[in-house]
Amino acid sequence: MKSAAYDTALVLLFSASLTFAQTGKITGMVTDARTNEPLVGANVVIEGTSMGAASDFEGFFTILSVPPGSYRLRASIIGYAAATLVDVRVNIGQTTELAFRLSEAAIQAQEVVIIASQPVVQKDVSSSQLNLNFREIEHLPSVRTISNVIGLQAGIQISQTTGDLIIRGGGGDQTAFMLNGLSLRDERTNKPYLGISVTAIENVQIQTGGFNAEYGNIRSGVVNVTTKEGNRDRYSVGFLGRYSHPAPKQFGGLPNSPTSYWIRPYVDPEVCWTGTKNGAWDPFTQNQYPEFEGWIALAAKTLKDDDPSNDLTPEAAQRVFLWQHRKELGIEKPDYDIDVSFGGPVPGISQFLGDLRFFASHRRSEIMYLVPLSRDSYQDFNTQLKLTSDLGRGMKLTFEYLTGEATGTNDNNAGLAGLFTTPASIAAQLHRVSYIDARIFASDYWAPSAIKRKMYGGKLTHVLSPSQFYELSVSHFATSYSTNPGRPRDVTRKYNFGNEYYVDESPFGFQPNPSTGIDGLRMGVGMSNSRDSSEVSVITARIDYTNQLDRYNQLKAGSEFIYTDNKVNYASIDAFLPEGRSRSVWHTFPIRAAVYVQDKLEFEGMIVNLGLRLDYSDPRGKWFVYDPFNPVLDSTTEITKNFTLSPRLGVAFPVTENSKLFFNYGHFRSMPTPENLFLVRRYLVGDILTYLANPNNPLPKTVAYELGYEHSLFDEYLIRVAGYYKDVSNQATSTRYLNPSIGLSYSVSTPNSYEDIRGFEVTLSKNRGRWVQGFINYTYMVSTAGRFGYAQFSAKRSEQRAYERDNIERDLYQQRPVPRPYGRMNLDFFTPPDFGPEVAGLSLLGDWRLSLLGNYSAG
Repeated sequence: MKSAAYDTALVLLFSASLTFAQTGKITGMVTDARTNEPLVGANVVIEGTSMGAASDFEGFFTILSVPPGSYRLRASIIGYAAATLVDVRVNIGQTTELAFRLSEAAIQAQEVVIIASQPVVQKDVSSSQLNLNFREIEHLPSVRTISNVIGLQAGIQISQTTGDLIIRGGGGDQTAFMLNGLSLRDERTNKPYLGISVTAIENVQIQTGGFNAEYGNIRSGVVNVTTKEGNRDRYSVGFLGRYSHPAPKQFGGLPNSPTSYWIRPYVDPEVCWTGTKNGAWDPFTQNQYPEFEGWIALAAKTLKDDDPSNDLTPEAAQRVFLWQHRKELGIEKPDYDIDVSFGGPVPGISQFLGDLRFFASHRRSEIMYLVPLSRDSYQDFNTQLKLTSDLGRGMKLTFEYLTGEATGTNDNNAGLAGLFTTPASIAAQLHRVSYIDARIFASDYWAPSAIKRKMYGGKLTHVLSPSQFYELSVSHFATSYSTNPGRPRDVTRKYNFGNEYYVDESPFGFQPNPSTGIDGLRMGVGMSNSRDSSEVSVITARIDYTNQLDRYNQLKAGSEFIYTDNKVNYASIDAFLPEGRSRSVWHTFPIRAAVYVQDKLEFEGMIVNLGLRLDYSDPRGKWFVYDPFNPVLDSTTEITKNFTLSPRLGVAFPVTENSKLFFNYGHFRSMPTPENLFLVRRYLVGDILTYLANPNNPLPKTVAYELGYEHSLFDEYLIRVAGYYKDVSNQATSTRYLNPSIGLSYSVSTPNSYEDIRGFEVTLSKNRGRWVQGFINYTYMVSTAGRFGYAQFSAKRSEQRAYERDNIERDLYQQRPVPRPYGRMNLDFFTPPDFGPEVAGLSLLGDWRLSLLGNYSAG
């Protein structure tokens, strides 16, 4: 497939969601080795493909739309000995520069084979960017998911409680994640789906600033992942496995051990019979545990009435307590990951369908929870299939399919989307608050939940000429949620603890009615309140057109169109205590569209990425017109269509042969969460309004600047220093309105939250050479945040004046969190493949590896 350029003039086309070109470009010169004169008409081809180009009158050639990877390139012309460059690496969106020096055949008849050396400093990159191939990824220790890979880089953190990507202070809903150019974004939460197979990955590009105009609905970061493509003539297999023996995930003993906070007062023979204040414990020990009157006193209370069914001896009362705290809290099953892939030609029909080839992968993982909940672990599986066919010369068609499901326990009782994914996410809910013992010892405080995802799409790449091509892609990404209570409790009273005292299987099973343990343990009501049956799907269609206008200008333009089907239905339900419970339902069909144009100017002394993006957002439909102090929602008007213009600029210029400076600036916007667009929440009892969104709000906006410097040492080490500043505005927050005369109190989504984020990053890396490779990075970031205007307004002026007097600092004072710098280190020590003595052609000591991973944090 002959390649063509990578950017061209403005063309109005359609696309959906985020479907971005994930290819690179190869350029170079072909010259006479003796005279250094350019050679005109030399053929340069990528071996094993149909991609290539011919050198022009200046000896210059360009090969466009090259998938990321390592290649062999061969240059030839009549009268000269051919030359081959091997290990030529191509990265997403970057230019790889080569130089072929051909000798006349009379001087040297043999073909010359040269190992290409990629420069340490990539001079055409004008932002903080990292490219990793599958070899570099597989050498990272403890790599189970793509999140593990991303989370090691400077400026990036993975939330221990939610698993979200936090890039330079921006949340997961501000980050784009692309798989082979197709967006994996759950538009129920606006967060990316990251559960893809690691063994299928070919290349990963991580960018934390300076995004080109082709990227929309993004403010903090972009991760581009390309997966492997099946070979035309052979099969390949990959496997990654991890097994962790069952072991506790907390310090100290289990919550139901005899010495734990919840158990000791009731089983310690010094105090359990006569009470914790009987003098056996000193005051310090008493303060460490709940106060308990003792089983003798508690049993005596059961004898004061004429009902023999509740009579207990002290020993029987203690046995009832142990029965109601019998939940096994130890870890009995292992954590594991299984990741396997397989690819090659499609048997029997490959040669008849354009060398049709496939690459399939499957990933399954299980992480045991800190303590068992309604489910005892978080499980995630994912299956991917990639089909590739060369339809004809210059035409390539790729089909993608992905299906996955995550199961576990819902992380809230409000009906919101979310799962406990790590032990840390549960630990955050188990500090000493009300009903913490119910969260531990009952099985159904939170409801079981499942999230299913499915994506399919296709991409056509058509090379029109050696200098131009276009890509057309269409995809569909759907997410469905299922959160409901688990099995109902068996309330048959069949377990006898003396005389006529019977109990059921409490605290196991879902029980919507009151149920209280002998020590006050809450075993019913207020549990498994979340309900969710939402289904959200996004259809994406996009076209990008690229044209290498000349040696210095690569112009790219395109457009996209996004259609979303939001069928959201979630609630917080409590049949016994319905007060304060609500249901949130909407079914909307918002659309988005965009056009962009960008030019990549490549000179020997400077690289400029210049772009402009126009975004259109239409939530569609009507919204309410109302008095905020008397919201009668019976009058509506058309929702405002939103147009935004976003300039982007990136500049990189060499300072010396081994160093460069880079600078970038841009305006970036992302969609608000759906709750800030369409939510009208009412309490189920009384139909009382409690929250009202506003789809007419402007889109959250980030204006970002970055200045950086890169330097190469000894042609092996790279030092990168980057400083950045982000001005964030129009973020949604809540404003409460009160009208005491009619008993009104509700909140409205308002775009008056702001942030200032600034920081710097230092990275030292070595990704070539013998014996040792790896990186060390350090990140320091500070931020301030606040809101414009007060968080509450009352129709009663005296109350409002009092509120403003008492809350001016809380509402209008900037928040200044303590900086928490952090650093990461990965050192990979290895022996060369040919190291040591050989036995039967194998080097026994060759390619042994020891990888060290370190983390530092402060604050």
